[in-house]
Amino acid sequence: MSNSELTLIDVVFGYENNKNLFNGLNVTVRGGQLLLVQGPNGSGKSTLLKLMAGLLKPQSGSVLLNGNSVDHRSFRKIGYVMQRAEDQFFCESVFEEIAFSARNFGLDNIAERVRKAVLDVGLKDSVLEKSPFQLSEGEARRVAIACALVHEPVLLLLDEPLIGLDKIGKEMVLEILKNQKKVGKIVVVTSHRSDNLRDLADVFLTL
Repeated sequence: MSNSELTLIDVVFGYENNKNLFNGLNVTVRGGQLLLVQGPNGSGKSTLLKLMAGLLKPQSGSVLLNGNSVDHRSFRKIGYVMQRAEDQFFCESVFEEIAFSARNFGLDNIAERVRKAVLDVGLKDSVLEKSPFQLSEGEARRVAIACALVHEPVLLLLDEPLIGLDKIGKEMVLEILKNQKKVGKIVVVTSHRSDNLRDLADVFLTL
């Protein structure tokens, strides 16, 4: 089991139109645990993930991954799946889409890493030759998760990963999350409807 840890200490953050979105937020989640962040639209769930990913900086307080402040140097350790991340696809093949992140980090053994990521999300090698724009919604969501896993992060952040999926698609994503917990990843998931995720969650945060 991983001894990784994500800690938010007295985090304060707000926007011009909502200055007190977070006013002293504290939470800790460890390797092998899933943090479920619940709340209605506009409550700050996506903003919180961006703070955890180092894409936004808290106005005060700390976001720590294994005791170090999260910043651009942490990106290699973080896998971030945006809400409807498949809308961000831009490569001609699934292989190139998943490989992009590994190449971006200057990693070796690209083909081997891509195949492992595809296996980790329950897809077959044959999907690699397809255009990402020709996938079903469930396949596309799993490819988006594979893109976040290919560089083997310790922290996996997913924004509303079940949204828009049918029952089978949801079950497949839940299985991925369960497996990522088993291998010791820190998993953080947002949801405005948490019914399918509550049984998997170890830590809860309501915004």
